[in-house]
Amino acid sequence: MAAFLLIHGSWHGAWCWDRVAPLLCERGHEVAAVDLPAHGDDLEPHYRASLGGYARRVRTAASTLKEKPILVGHSMGGMAITQAALEAPHLFSALVYVCAFVPVAGESLFRLVRRDRQSRVLANTSFGLARVGFAERRAKGTFYEGCSDADADWAIGRLRPEPLWPLLQRVAGRNGVTLPRGYIECSRDRAISIERQREMALRASLERIVTMDSDHSPFLSASEELADHLHDMAELGD
Repeated sequence: MAAFLLIHGSWHGAWCWDRVAPLLCERGHEVAAVDLPAHGDDLEPHYRASLGGYARRVRTAASTLKEKPILVGHSMGGMAITQAALEAPHLFSALVYVCAFVPVAGESLFRLVRRDRQSRVLANTSFGLARVGFAERRAKGTFYEGCSDADADWAIGRLRPEPLWPLLQRVAGRNGVTLPRGYIECSRDRAISIERQREMALRASLERIVTMDSDHSPFLSASEELADHLHDMAELGD
């Protein structure tokens, strides 16, 4: 069995994996989920957050596991796991992107978002001092369209403002990611369009791509199916 390290996306925290983590444990895997700096329950100030700090948090979490983990990044988490893998590939066995950004060196998240004309994200964000907010009334239609009202309300109540600086920082690395990589695309995603997901996955020449008929939050709307796909992706780390 494999070890999985689960990394959340923008505005979210480790809490978003609360349903998927136990399902992976039931399948025999070692699982950890962490809050990136200034997310979830982490107390780091927004103005101190950085993409490099995200990568350090991922590396530190990986060191607590018995085996080299498969990094799983959701949405913005794809930036964090890519940067971590570029800096310390020896710490990880593979990467899996869940409707996530797949950057190359020199790209920022903001640049990738701006290219996605079908995304509902930019139209519903508000920029403040060192942080970015999201319109609560638009969150269900953007992130949780396939979730029950109860699940969507549970998640929306836990969202936090997003640190601004890491969204503008470019992924840094001399070479591309050399680890095996897979992608779980979500065909009804309104935050990262399926067309944009496929463009990023295609140019990255990933080893495996699977499709879910899901919104942007399969960890809530289709947790059993997502756990099954991640279980199958464990082969990437062999």
